[in-house]
Amino acid sequence: MLLSASDQDAGEDGFTDDEVVAAAESLGEELAAAKECSSEFTFTTMVMQCNEAIGDETGIDYGSVCGADDDGCC
Repeated sequence: MLLSASDQDAGEDGFTDDEVVAAAESLGEELAAAKECSSEFTFTTMVMQCNEAIGDETGIDYGSVCGADDDGCC
């Protein structure tokens, strides 16, 4: 389970919850920086590619979870 009771236990994929959270925070910081220096089209394309890669890896469709019209999300 991704968010287990113990942050030190590795999940089925071998990553701890802390490692997953750290990777997500790092990606968020990189996307925030890219948004500042990219055109809207370039940034949107980058986010769509990230969503697809996350979906391929996790099986979660982040594009449907976090819609483009929702300003308060992602």
